[in-house]
Amino acid sequence: MAFNAKRNDNDKALHGAWCSIMGGQFLIARAGNENYLAAQERNGKRKASTPGERQRALYKSIAEGILLDWRDVTDDQGQPIPYSVDAAVEVLMDNPELVAAIMAEANDFENYRRDDIEQQAKKQ
Repeated sequence: MAFNAKRNDNDKALHGAWCSIMGGQFLIARAGNENYLAAQERNGKRKASTPGERQRALYKSIAEGILLDWRDVTDDQGQPIPYSVDAAVEVLMDNPELVAAIMAEANDFENYRRDDIEQQAKKQ
């Protein structure tokens, strides 16, 4: 079987794919995408002087460029938390295991394959 050079969905890579994590649904763009890299520069991740500032800049960059939306995320009272960059930063700050899971999904290239890739393979 040959290498299929058109197997990736670049729209998904930039605009996200829905992933189930810990009972919630998260719209996650691929790690290293142009929006995430621009957010890192804009948020000053490399210029932050303290570990806390670097962490907040990183999480804000994730919220702007990788974690794009969510469903079924609630507060401690069971009330839905609407997605916003600020809300995402706070949720990420309180849940480092969620950050790890989101970044694992953002680095899983299978999440960003074209939906018709299996049909393409069968044609060959």
